[in-house]
Amino acid sequence: MAQLALPTISHLRHGLDDVMQNYARLGTFGILALIALRLGIGWHFYMEGASKIRGGDFSSVGFVNGAKGPLADQFQSLVWDHDGSLRLDQAKINGLFTDAANNAAKHFGFSEEQQKQLSRMVMRYAGQDSKKQYVGKLNEVFAESEEDIFKYWQNVERLQEMDQANAWNDVASLRGQKEKIETDRMSSVKSALASIDAIWKQYEGQINSIATPEQFKKSGFYRFSRPGEGPLSTSTVDRIIPYFDLTIGGLLIVGLFTPLAGWAAALFLLSVVLSQMPGFPGTQPTYFQAVEALACVALATCGAGRFAGLDFILWARRQNQRAAVTS
Repeated sequence: MAQLALPTISHLRHGLDDVMQNYARLGTFGILALIALRLGIGWHFYMEGASKIRGGDFSSVGFVNGAKGPLADQFQSLVWDHDGSLRLDQAKINGLFTDAANNAAKHFGFSEEQQKQLSRMVMRYAGQDSKKQYVGKLNEVFAESEEDIFKYWQNVERLQEMDQANAWNDVASLRGQKEKIETDRMSSVKSALASIDAIWKQYEGQINSIATPEQFKKSGFYRFSRPGEGPLSTSTVDRIIPYFDLTIGGLLIVGLFTPLAGWAAALFLLSVVLSQMPGFPGTQPTYFQAVEALACVALATCGAGRFAGLDFILWARRQNQRAAVTS
């Protein structure tokens, strides 16, 4: 009588592979749906990036400042002076402008005449010259917004007192009052902060304009650094995100490096969701971003770029290489 042969581990493994391949096989409609999903998400990212680049004024400050939940502090730390407390301190901001002039003189190695020109540009007040210089412009902003800035500091004190009482964070009605005070505090000085930011940017450009071409070539652009601003800040993020969106969108549309693009898009959308932690009091809904993040994970893990995409070429090459090794 013939002896019954027991299956080996190798047989079981190959059998399981065959079963899983048949189980995971996509039909025609499944493939078309995956292609449509990849193109739809790719087009969304591409258009987001293109519109940000065309606009040239994309800023993540408002979004990051509005973060709520247990990770709010981490998100808001990306914004330099996110609550405006430094820029609305007249003595400190004037001191920063003076220090920037001294640092720029060292950076470029200004001559005595250039230092005089720089000093006139920084310190000459509107009352002493028909042309308003930068510290004079700053002081004018503070004078025009004196009442709003005074209210701002009053609300800062009120919020500090509220933070010491748990009820203001635990009770929904009280939490709503606190959030209104926070909103009013920032909205009242929004115009003043925008003016200070504009003066800051102009000032940085004027400082660099004093340098000769030789000095500029040797020392490079002088950046008016912001105290406490780390390497990862909204100013860095604002330069990256438009091109990130555009690149991810383009890769998904043509189906190239789809797993990498899908995971990158999913992680980016996850960061949006975490900035408004679901279930945390006062957060905004992020269902759309969460669903799109899950769809990006599906694209990254289902080989979506192999269907009507350039990833098919990479996949076919790997298959040929494997066949050559096993033959």
